[in-house]
Amino acid sequence: MKKLFVIVFGILSISAFSQNCADFLSNAKIGVKYPWKFDNQSKTGLFTPGKTSVINIVCQEGKDYKVSFSISSSILKSVTIAITDAEGNEYYTYGGVSKSNKELASKRELMISYEKQKLTIKGSKAKLQLDKDMENLQLEINKMESEQQTFGAPKMFFEFTPATAMNLTVTITMGESKYTKGCVAMLITNKPGENQGF
Repeated sequence: MKKLFVIVFGILSISAFSQNCADFLSNAKIGVKYPWKFDNQSKTGLFTPGKTSVINIVCQEGKDYKVSFSISSSILKSVTIAITDAEGNEYYTYGGVSKSNKELASKRELMISYEKQKLTIKGSKAKLQLDKDMENLQLEINKMESEQQTFGAPKMFFEFTPATAMNLTVTITMGESKYTKGCVAMLITNKPGENQGF
């Protein structure tokens, strides 16, 4: 009897948690206001550490699109999202390492290598040139860091109007986390594109 109770309780708790993930998308769907329309390509799912989902979405020309994400607060810092096209061009990133973060990291590594070179250079002319290079690089690093701080919290949506029909790939990954699971919802909405001119 005890085993039966544990099995039934386990099934009920799993289905209840799964229902919460479905509710995630249902709740987001309630916020869709005219002229935007719910797109059936929207998805929701349960994520556990190490889980990756790849979703292909088709976007038609002549429409405006908005892709919004809702993530359980317990796994918010563990989830990374990337939206790319067939050529690998990155349109949106959340969490993880974006192109700007990669560029900033490479500039910091270059600064470390300059500092190491400075210790081994003997000529004063070469040291002056290296000091100048380091100063310019430090200015670039400071500018990039201030731009990142200006933008503040990352946005949880991506809006665009495709010039032609296109396929996009959405990759959602949950890294290692002390929490075992959480929900992620991807809400896609669209509306007729705004005609410009005649």
